[in-house]
Amino acid sequence: MTTADDLLGRLAALSRKELAKVLAHRPDVLQEPWPRRLDVVAARLASVQSVEDAVLGLSSPQAQVLSAVQLCHALGRRPTPIGEVAKLLDAAPATVESFVDELAERALLWHDPDGIRLPGLLHKANFSDEGLGLPVAELLGEIGRSRAAHLSRTLGLPEGLKELVHFFRDGDRVRELFRTAPEPTRKLLQDMADGVPEAEGVVLPFHTAEGWAFDHGFLFGTYYGSAVMPIEVSLALRGPEHQLPFTPDEPEYAVTHVGAEPAEATSSAAALRLLDRVSAVLDRAGAEPLPLLKDGTIGARLVKKLAKDTGGTPAEIELAIDLAAQAGLLLADEPPAPRRGQKASPPTLALDPGLARPAPALLYRLLLTTWWEPAPPEYGTDVDALVRRLVVRLLARLEPGAAIVDADALTRLAAWHAPMLATEDFAGYVRDALDAAELLGVVAHGAVTATGRALLEEDGLVEVTDELVARARTTALFGTDLTAIVPGSPDARLAASLDRVADREAQGTATSWRFSPASVRRAFDQGATAAGLLDELGAIAAGELPQPLVYLVNDVARRHGEARVLDVASVVVGEPALLAELAAHRKLAKLGLRSVAPTVLTSTVDAAGTLAALRGAGYAPTHHAADGSIVLPAREAEAAAPRVAVRDAGPGDRPPSPLDHAERLLAAPASGPNLLRGQVARAMSDRYSGRLTPKQQQLCWQLEAGIPADVVYRADDGPARLVIAYPELDGDVLDVWSLDDRAYRRLELARIDLG
Repeated sequence: MTTADDLLGRLAALSRKELAKVLAHRPDVLQEPWPRRLDVVAARLASVQSVEDAVLGLSSPQAQVLSAVQLCHALGRRPTPIGEVAKLLDAAPATVESFVDELAERALLWHDPDGIRLPGLLHKANFSDEGLGLPVAELLGEIGRSRAAHLSRTLGLPEGLKELVHFFRDGDRVRELFRTAPEPTRKLLQDMADGVPEAEGVVLPFHTAEGWAFDHGFLFGTYYGSAVMPIEVSLALRGPEHQLPFTPDEPEYAVTHVGAEPAEATSSAAALRLLDRVSAVLDRAGAEPLPLLKDGTIGARLVKKLAKDTGGTPAEIELAIDLAAQAGLLLADEPPAPRRGQKASPPTLALDPGLARPAPALLYRLLLTTWWEPAPPEYGTDVDALVRRLVVRLLARLEPGAAIVDADALTRLAAWHAPMLATEDFAGYVRDALDAAELLGVVAHGAVTATGRALLEEDGLVEVTDELVARARTTALFGTDLTAIVPGSPDARLAASLDRVADREAQGTATSWRFSPASVRRAFDQGATAAGLLDELGAIAAGELPQPLVYLVNDVARRHGEARVLDVASVVVGEPALLAELAAHRKLAKLGLRSVAPTVLTSTVDAAGTLAALRGAGYAPTHHAADGSIVLPAREAEAAAPRVAVRDAGPGDRPPSPLDHAERLLAAPASGPNLLRGQVARAMSDRYSGRLTPKQQQLCWQLEAGIPADVVYRADDGPARLVIAYPELDGDVLDVWSLDDRAYRRLELARIDLG
């Protein structure tokens, strides 16, 4: 099987359930636009990228069986009998056949009565991973006719490549000839057969005993000056009992029961903590864009600063920023090129002003799905995403509350299920996946939680996350020692209210805040009033507010504004006695305060610097504009109303059903006409009586090239503007993919206005 046409015949002979299995194992085939017919499915299955993605998802025994079939195919056993593969793997034919069936369900090979057949894309000639070189047929094809004739005479064979290939595929004859070689040559050849089949810089002269290997076809020279041993020679010298590695059984691992209830409690706390961190990051970015490094990555200094300010860990902050950016909540802003002589500004992450802040449960689902299904990279493979989904899937096979606590055992298990993920530090990927899953609440104490299982099942995620967020505490316990304690995880509103007026002290199973004159003054600086602040705190208190806290708020409110700093470069206004005290204060000498009236002092420092100096000396000034109105912090400025809101995925956003698509594809014709270049333009030209404008002609060519185009379609219920692509012409009807409807539509040519 070498072409998509061969594959098309195979697909057409499948039943609905068999075709659905192929589509389920190869989900990339069902990407939008859905394939119209089986010929499109066959073409997608036969693409290089699709085959590579399918091979990446193979387990160790599946990959080993496929490799054995490829080796037998390279050795001329086409189609390959099951028994040959089983012999090469030292396995029972029934065991091998079960894995062959699994590979057939992925359309990576087909099992016919006379043997196994490989698609053309999986034909393999280089087996360096198995410690083997190249097939002798390929090497003989490169040495030229005279060299091949000389080799035939040396071996006592009739001239012809077919006879030479037949000789080297006979292991007994190769071993018999090997025993006649000189001792040094036998040692060299045995070492290469058991080790690396290609040696650099091995140039053995033909007139010496060591040149025997080249003269008898046990080694072939390459264009690069190395010597390579044919696969057939390596297998013959290894002996008839040699087998390829085959590990049909999963590695063993020990299961520990951590308990479902403790795992769910930890999951809830972790999820709510991450929500708190993301909300804090979004608030900070809304007040001032977050600076990035020149290469656009998150700097360690920024992460540490935000972790210190929010009470989180660097890992939490880094994950929060990363997920918020990937989800589109934060937008990267590349600064304009600097003028000559000016320093370039760093790129930043800023809050998207047109996006409404999602509610806590919806925000959590957005973070989860962004982590679970990130945008695919432009090039290469997203190993992080593949490993995280693999790890969660493996752990979810255990009962709720069960875990594999041995990291090495989990790594071995994951590596058995994904041997084709080529990476030097697979254990590091597994560790990173577990760490992020723990921070998100997908895994807790090594056990997959209800949230993780909902991600796998793609159903019930809304209910699970709504319940999880609902467990958050909405009230705090206020103490007479000016502390507030939340036993459990605070919800976003409660955390924001306390962060505004108090400083976080501890975090874990309970979170505590401490009130101080500086923290309360911070709330007043942001525009709070004593009555409003006490009402807000009373609304989140589990009981009555303690008197010391009420006294503290009222005392700070009484002193707040005792001195006013004006923006007139700058001026301090207050009572004469207080201003005299300020003017004589040694710590404020750097302000250059000078009395211009009994109630007015001027400062040589701007308003912001004067405010900071007065507060550092223990005073509580307020910031006023030149007209006397109070100046609120920049983050309290009114923002433009958001235009876009995040929503939960609807039925149309879910992955396509392989069973439904299989039924649709089998009911449709297996193949259809190919759209020829200029065909749409000619059809539309007939519709317009040959009077297509250059712009209309360009639009037709754009459609034929697969580029979406805007058209107006005059339907029975009125004109509709559509974005269409991937056309097929069926008489007077254009069958197109509608990007708005995410479905195929049949449009009459007479009703299409190209504009």
